[in-house]
Amino acid sequence: MKGLTRMKKLSAIAPSIVVLIMVLWAHPAWTQAPKSATLATHAVGSLYHSLGTGVATVLSRRSPMIVRVQPFAGPPAWLPSMDKGETDMGLLTSADAALSSKGVVLYKKAYKNTRIVSVGGLVQFGFYVRKDAPMETVADLKGKRIPTDFPGIPIVRLSTAAVFATAGLTFDDMVKVPVSDLAAAAQAFLEGRTDAGWTSPGTPAAEEANARVGGIRFLSVVAEGARRLGEIYPGSYASLAKAGAATGLPKDALLTTNDVYLIGTKQLQDEAVYEVVKVLWENNRELGEAFPALRSWTRERMVSARAAIPYHPGAIKFFKEKGMWSKEMETLQAMLSKQ
Repeated sequence: MKGLTRMKKLSAIAPSIVVLIMVLWAHPAWTQAPKSATLATHAVGSLYHSLGTGVATVLSRRSPMIVRVQPFAGPPAWLPSMDKGETDMGLLTSADAALSSKGVVLYKKAYKNTRIVSVGGLVQFGFYVRKDAPMETVADLKGKRIPTDFPGIPIVRLSTAAVFATAGLTFDDMVKVPVSDLAAAAQAFLEGRTDAGWTSPGTPAAEEANARVGGIRFLSVVAEGARRLGEIYPGSYASLAKAGAATGLPKDALLTTNDVYLIGTKQLQDEAVYEVVKVLWENNRELGEAFPALRSWTRERMVSARAAIPYHPGAIKFFKEKGMWSKEMETLQAMLSKQ
């Protein structure tokens, strides 16, 4: 009789147990999806801080997570904490991703725990000269005075070396004018100590130079040698900057290009990354309309065959559901995961 009574009691509470299990399963603590996340960017006032603020705002508004922006001096300052799983997400160029994963140039250690959540827009940059200068490509800089050294931002040494390589040139083919950083390079051009400056179209440096010297023009890399960009400056490639798209582009120019990645730590839960990608996909138009700098963050660019580091499993799951993940991407993912 006692056994029968116990059986009846268990039968009576069974539905409640089922309901409790269902509630626990749906609860964030059970699925391990975080209620908040961090997003690392460059310093306040930088392009990457603006991009990160826009992404974080949309994610906080449209997902269950609150995403907090954490500004740093640059990726070398926050990648160590991401490698330990202490920083959830961050904005990184394809070049920085490639270099940091190998532990070269700026990076004394290889950071292997970063994963692509989504590929966003792109950043183009190159040498500019006075608009009336008799130069069309970087090959025409041979024998000219150009800014060099850049101890304050060593990656520029690598990127400019790659640009010259497209024309079969090295720094020894130019008159080297040592500068400390990009601001010093811009000042040297304004003072007439160099024949060329180095920046991205649309930057304050480009606008100031254009206003102060009567107009500037960006020089194209040499198309025939464009493959050298990625060989010397991993994660970079050449892309066309359309005429009129920004100051210094009176006609099309082939410029050095980096993709911008939204990356996450390997330890970030698959469910959280899936949700992030879903929100960016479903609110893609809102992203660009609210934050103009994010207009190039289109759905078509989210999956890239140029990826320099592996994608996060949570992102792959979403892209497979949308038919965006090809056999080629599967092969690339396997190769990158082994590096």
